[in-house]
Amino acid sequence: MLDELCKIRYARFRLEMTAVDRLRLPPYKGSTFRGAFGHTFKRLVCVKRDLDCATCLICDRCVYYYVFETPFGGEGDSRGYAFAPHPFVVEPPEETREIYEPGDELRVGLVLVGRALDYLPYFIYAFEEMGHRGVGAGRGKAALQRVIALGPEPGDERCIYQPDIGQLAPDYPVCVGPPDSEAVGTRLRLRLHTPIRLKAEGHYTRRLDFSLLVRALLRRTSDLARFHCGAELDLDYRQWIERAAGVSAVATTLRWHDWDRYSQRQERRMKLGGLVGEVEFAGEWAPFLPLLRLGADLHVGKGTGFGLGRYEILR
Repeated sequence: MLDELCKIRYARFRLEMTAVDRLRLPPYKGSTFRGAFGHTFKRLVCVKRDLDCATCLICDRCVYYYVFETPFGGEGDSRGYAFAPHPFVVEPPEETREIYEPGDELRVGLVLVGRALDYLPYFIYAFEEMGHRGVGAGRGKAALQRVIALGPEPGDERCIYQPDIGQLAPDYPVCVGPPDSEAVGTRLRLRLHTPIRLKAEGHYTRRLDFSLLVRALLRRTSDLARFHCGAELDLDYRQWIERAAGVSAVATTLRWHDWDRYSQRQERRMKLGGLVGEVEFAGEWAPFLPLLRLGADLHVGKGTGFGLGRYEILR
């Protein structure tokens, strides 16, 4: 499995921002940052904002269309999806505080996969402009101070952009496949930081089966490889899923957490609940560790663009 997962290229970044005005943000900030960032991104690159992207003459050459509405092509894929997974993950500030005073720092994580790495300057510029335009209730402004590239090893960090210098460093660490890490013990413990939304038999599940998690990780990594890295994962998916059935949860503090967001596109409030907490698995889980490590960086389940589906492997 490890060799196949090395077909996936991605990089992780931390955008450090400072509040210029008083900011009022919700406890979970994923929708706020993802929405403001996406809206700003489109304003910066779109030449026909009043058109549906799919009917635009230049959609096949448009950065916005590729990043936000990557099509499967034809009639969509066999699971009924019209679009490929986004080649990015926005990780909002973890703290639940709602008021930021001028001078307070906010840190936003960003993960780019495959071809999206070519468009890193677009992402940086969009976040910088988003801060100038304002975010949250009252549209308070924030200033981008620096962009830090995060290497695969803990503590491997380097500053690649500062607005006052205005130049992007020509190289930064790119991860190829899952990161290496120390052994995690005889049992596998996961901490779900943001709601993980997985479906079983057409419904969002309130329990985390290991086989369901593996199925979702295989689906996500194979789609990211195909649509954004130009590669196919040569894996026996059925065999891996069958092997995952031998791993079971032996302890859990998982709970369902509801998160509301307002969809501008659908003009209504939506509930995006999922599982958070900790779970411990026992069984033959070690062969799945590369997949789990990769998923910890790339997230899993629905809503990854909003930062949902983030988990940590505990030692």
